[in-house]
Amino acid sequence: MTVDPATKQSAVHLRPSSWADGLRGIAALFVVASHTCLSFATYLIPPSFAETGKSILFQRPFFRLVIQGQAWVAIFLVLLGFVNALKPLQLARRGATTDALVALSTGAFRRKWRLVFPAALMTILAWLACQFGVFQLGRRVDAYWLRATSPQRSASLSAAVVDLMKELLGTWMYGENAYDQPQWALLPLFRGSLYVFMTLLALVHTTPLFRLCAQMVLYAYSWATLDGTVGTNIFAGMILAELSFYNLTALQPRTIFRVLPYGLVTLGLYICSYPDQYADQTAWSSQLASLAENIFPKDANVSRYYASLGAQMVCLGVMLSPFMRRLLSHPMLLWLGSISFPLYLVHGPLMRSVLVYLVYLPMTFGFEPTLKADGTPDPESYIPTPNIFRLGVVLVIFFVFLLYVVQQWTKHIEPKMGALTAALEKFSRSWGKNAAWTSKEKGEMLPIASVRELNM
Repeated sequence: MTVDPATKQSAVHLRPSSWADGLRGIAALFVVASHTCLSFATYLIPPSFAETGKSILFQRPFFRLVIQGQAWVAIFLVLLGFVNALKPLQLARRGATTDALVALSTGAFRRKWRLVFPAALMTILAWLACQFGVFQLGRRVDAYWLRATSPQRSASLSAAVVDLMKELLGTWMYGENAYDQPQWALLPLFRGSLYVFMTLLALVHTTPLFRLCAQMVLYAYSWATLDGTVGTNIFAGMILAELSFYNLTALQPRTIFRVLPYGLVTLGLYICSYPDQYADQTAWSSQLASLAENIFPKDANVSRYYASLGAQMVCLGVMLSPFMRRLLSHPMLLWLGSISFPLYLVHGPLMRSVLVYLVYLPMTFGFEPTLKADGTPDPESYIPTPNIFRLGVVLVIFFVFLLYVVQQWTKHIEPKMGALTAALEKFSRSWGKNAAWTSKEKGEMLPIASVRELNM
């Protein structure tokens, strides 16, 4: 097989992707931080206090990223497009298009089930906890996110089974899961994997330049058709994967391209800070809101578009900077990256159970709900949050426990999910091979019905 010289890439042009693992670990950690803030610091949601117009430190740009969960989910999607496209593109550039298609097909099959199986297991565990009343305390506490995501027990066993089936399917059909709310992001990840598969399936035989232009067109199409959460991020990641095979550090003028990555990351994080609500309360967010009217399509979700655009700029900046890539390849960050998916899956149910009991169980002793005028308990009278010192100590203990559980999940559960995926893959390649209705004649290229028609 001959290879077009234009598609050949020497080893020095290949870029390691370990930085993506490090960045994914940081993103997972910030998602947990955002849910913690949504539970205990909802005043960080707006960029300022409406009464005074003043902002505290963690309401300001950059610092408020601790509560901007959607920005970190956008980074997950960009990295998904980048990592999933990397190996097939590398093989395609070497001229091994058959191997690229095999890698694409195998990777697409395995990644789907490595999402589905762990998510289903976590949903079942959370469902069991819910039916045994573990989340009931969470429905009474003065912590917005914990209270809003703590599901009610089912009325009966049959209703519980129906509810479980509904949530298992709802995760992948509607992006909703009452037993583990953060699983809403799995549907965009699932769709994103399909985008990568279908795009590369169509473009794997094309030249790198044509492929790059096609991905840019798909990015623009996603931007214009309000697919700002999945499409733009996935195609941006694929574009980054394509660009990673070029020696971008040799771009001229070199001084500008040494500074550019840091400017991109800084601007990207600034844009990611755009608040989901109350953008008109501060000058910086009002300016971004005005800019959005000119650069985003009509009816776009401005906060999600800014989160996606910022995430893409951050990833591009990191990829252009050897220093930032090395920094994100630190062993501690790589470890965080290795546990990022289990951390994302596990943290919600543990926060609504273990964290709730650690923080609020002592506060239930002596707690009396406020009574309404008719003498009945006020349903909006919640168990109060303890003082900040006590809360801080409990949060530290909980996060240590959370990381321990996630590490054990990674060590013991993930391999079993991998084995289950491998078993399903083996089954998919053997099921029906020797069925009576399949053709046994070797070399038969046409469907059996067509062959019989030709022989009549």
